[in-house]
Amino acid sequence: MAVMRSVVASFLVLFTMASFIPARGSDRLDYIYLNKRNIFRPLWSVSSVTKEDKSRKEELEALKKAEEERQQLQKAAEEQNALKNKLNEIEQNYALTGIVFENGKKQAVVQDKKGAAHFLYENGFMDDLKVVSIDDTKGEIVLDYQGKCTVTLHME
Repeated sequence: MAVMRSVVASFLVLFTMASFIPARGSDRLDYIYLNKRNIFRPLWSVSSVTKEDKSRKEELEALKKAEEERQQLQKAAEEQNALKNKLNEIEQNYALTGIVFENGKKQAVVQDKKGAAHFLYENGFMDDLKVVSIDDTKGEIVLDYQGKCTVTLHME
């Protein structure tokens, strides 16, 4: 009985294996075509070296490069827009109300939107702004925002 089971089991294994072996010679060509086509490969990689494949690879690489450049430009535009918004916010939220001299040093009095007064010396900091210069003759101070840009506040 055990011998019979092993014979039946081996017959089933051989039968299922034989069903996957191509019966005709043209089937092999179909497998070669499918292997060459390889729909699961990344679009920018090429498995064969035909002229058509090279042009397709170059086209896809150009598309990939163009997409990367577009993303970089979009990121730069977003950063520029955020910086512009921040500068507008600074100009709206702070006002230079006076410039005084204390111990021979110029000191700017900047009032924020909430009404709080900040007394600042040159090279001093207020939030993320650095005072670059205080000009008493023009009645203005120059503030630097994180080294990215400068804002000039004029006396009101």
